[in-house]
Amino acid sequence: MNVKFEKEICAFLNLPSIPLKEWDGETAFDKGVAIVKQAYDGQAYAVARFDPIKDAKPTIVKVFDSEPFFDIEKVLVVPDYMETSVETADLDEESKKKAEELAKQAEEIENDGTQQMELPENPYLFDNITNDEEAIAFIEAYNKKNGIKGQVPKKHETILNRLLVIYSEQKKAAGNVDE
Repeated sequence: MNVKFEKEICAFLNLPSIPLKEWDGETAFDKGVAIVKQAYDGQAYAVARFDPIKDAKPTIVKVFDSEPFFDIEKVLVVPDYMETSVETADLDEESKKKAEELAKQAEEIENDGTQQMELPENPYLFDNITNDEEAIAFIEAYNKKNGIKGQVPKKHETILNRLLVIYSEQKKAAGNVDE
């Protein structure tokens, strides 16, 4: 028999497909896909959760059909993809290959063109700056020299962030850091 609302549950939970791992009957979960038995011998997907402290059995959070249901036939737990490696994930072979490709692409994007910049020990990054007042004067002079309009930061954290931007711009201009 065909289970209704597969597209809706996948879209609602942001899943590529229905999970394969069946609930063990004890472990708590925030997101699960329940297959509910409907009144007229149909089946539909629904969103479920289970907290053993609050619940005796899984709780249905969302149903996509107006037809009443009267029983939960099966609960499939949505895995926490961010903490699971592709090798140990409960996926079929095709999904594992796609997940490996996505992980590889994400790593390439993450590392693309980035290089760790060696920063000086001085929190102000420049040898001639030792406090916020000197930093503000330096930023004002830098902005004027480079035609940058806008307010000079006044808060300590913002000053340090602006100095970091200036420092990295100068390093790039000198060719010491790849873009």
